[in-house]
Amino acid sequence: MNPDTPADDGSILYYDADYPSLEIGEATAAEAAEKALVLARMGLLGDVAFYTGQALGHGGPVLEIGCGTGRLTIPLARAGLEVWAVDVSAAMLDQLRAKLADEPAAVRDRVRILHGDAADLDLPHDRPEIAARLVLLPFNLLMLVADRDQQSRVLAAAVRHLAPGGVVALDVMNPATLPQEADPAPSPSRPRRHPRSGNPVVRHAQAGAVDARGVQRIAGWYDELMPDGAIRTTRFAFDWRMTGRAELESLIAGAGLTLGTVCGDFDGAPWTPDSRRTVVTAQRPLPRLVQGSTNDY
Repeated sequence: MNPDTPADDGSILYYDADYPSLEIGEATAAEAAEKALVLARMGLLGDVAFYTGQALGHGGPVLEIGCGTGRLTIPLARAGLEVWAVDVSAAMLDQLRAKLADEPAAVRDRVRILHGDAADLDLPHDRPEIAARLVLLPFNLLMLVADRDQQSRVLAAAVRHLAPGGVVALDVMNPATLPQEADPAPSPSRPRRHPRSGNPVVRHAQAGAVDARGVQRIAGWYDELMPDGAIRTTRFAFDWRMTGRAELESLIAGAGLTLGTVCGDFDGAPWTPDSRRTVVTAQRPLPRLVQGSTNDY
């Protein structure tokens, strides 16, 4: 979410309905199929498996910036990884805590929750040995930092907390596949069920035109059908910044990272201008050895 998003914004209250988890909670076969369809339409199907694979490959601890309600955090902790879960929204972190309360103690103990702005991230010093082997900026986190200078600060903060040789992994939407002009009217989503209340929910969203800074406003409302037949309406709004592949690579280089892989989806497909997403890994270089130095073993 944007740093100034209020706790009662619909995009926070209905986050789990918009971006369902295939890993958390129980679901019938039909419900799981519907969740998978929602994720596939957004190009998100397979993102949890991708990031978990990255984490298992590099080892912990993992720093997850923009953890939200734990859609990725909990599977990482279940896989045995120590996770430092950071988000700017206290309300979303409260939802993460509620989910963790249903997890075994061993899973809960692997998660350290931190509330704060990613651009100002400064991990506490009671664990001086902490240095992440992997930093994650999943699901459009960098786009939702709707200012280029702030995007640079977020990447700089990630690198500050990354061990030499460690990796940053992130994904953003490909702006070439997104509308740039203003929508003439709000568009309703397919109905989905809220994972906590079980009530049907429809999201009505309208995009504004992309401005000179590359920023687009998305706003609208959620209609939730209550058991008594009443409709509960909740407004939402957020900004995101169109960040294409060339600019993303420039931001990564500016943070002192070496570009690794650039894919068009979470299965490793080559990136093309028509790819729905841009999925990137980049590495913090190892320190150079001083010329002429020797190691006595």
